[in-house]
Amino acid sequence: MTLPPPGTAPMRVLIVDDSAFMRASLRHIVGNTPGFVVAGEATDGLTGVDAIRSLRPDIVTLDIDMPGLDGIGVLKRVRASAAGPPVFIMVSAFTTQGASLTVTALSCGAIDFVPKASEHFKTDLAQVGELLRSKLAIAAAILTGRDRPPMRPAAQIPAAISQPAAPAQSLPPARRSSAAGAPDVVVIASSTGGPQTLPQVLGPACPFKAPIVIAQHIPPVFSRSLADSLAATLGVAVVEAEDGRELSPNTVYLLPGGRNGELVRVRAGVFALRLLDEGTAVYRPNADILFRSAALSARRPVGLILTGMGTDGTEGARALSQRGCPVLVQDPASAVIWGMPRSAIDAGLATEVLDAPGLGQRLAAMVEKSG
Repeated sequence: MTLPPPGTAPMRVLIVDDSAFMRASLRHIVGNTPGFVVAGEATDGLTGVDAIRSLRPDIVTLDIDMPGLDGIGVLKRVRASAAGPPVFIMVSAFTTQGASLTVTALSCGAIDFVPKASEHFKTDLAQVGELLRSKLAIAAAILTGRDRPPMRPAAQIPAAISQPAAPAQSLPPARRSSAAGAPDVVVIASSTGGPQTLPQVLGPACPFKAPIVIAQHIPPVFSRSLADSLAATLGVAVVEAEDGRELSPNTVYLLPGGRNGELVRVRAGVFALRLLDEGTAVYRPNADILFRSAALSARRPVGLILTGMGTDGTEGARALSQRGCPVLVQDPASAVIWGMPRSAIDAGLATEVLDAPGLGQRLAAMVEKSG
């Protein structure tokens, strides 16, 4: 786990939860994580808003379901009024209703979430502790901005797929793509910050004349809620992918949480997804697996790599690159977490590097140029 740099002041964490048991548990976890201290506690949403404004914490762990003002209400109030608000980590119930509210919270600006329960225990403190420490490390990286590359200069969308955007300082040159014609499938890698970023990418591109398949790192239960949220925001069909079902144009498919998926060719121009339970991939749904299968099955696939920690998507992008297919990458400076985009760029696999709306505009331009 990456901790705040040595010699820096500890990150101050505010705990907002109406359960005395959970507040005590979170206090113990945070207090025993090097580089972090508990700045205070709040027992409900309204008290939490006041505490955020008075204590000015670096990080807030925020419960979803609270009396008076819930976690969503807290996010909306703080985001609307505060300059430089803290980083929010949701701590939510592992239920269908809790999943829906958590996805809403992620769309409202929370960076990530920690489920209170697991498949074995109603309240799994071992899991909460392990996950919360990893999320605190992500929050610390966001707040300190370590190794964050500079924003690329603004550039117009290129007129052709093979014309890369202007390179940015400290980023290697974009490679050229030899693909021509409209994409027959789009595959997307997304992780931390994805629920905020995906609407920005898909909004300018949808409805899209080919299936779009997303590998968003997310646990079971939450993926269906994310699909429903995206559908409501975008006004297009967004569904959780089903094993073996043919993919349709103008539809966005989200791989089920915790499961990997491979694209398979059914017949010319028609694809389906084969869902996989086995394998040792650390990140699930795994973008490398999805990208490699697209490189094997599709004629004109396009890959997108968005925000996230780690390197998922890079090896899959290599398979697309070897076929001369476009790999569009989110500008690391615009990503909530820059690890995944930066990995693909450093490997020399990006054909273009753009902010989230620019990626969507580029996808739309690919279709328009093809006629």
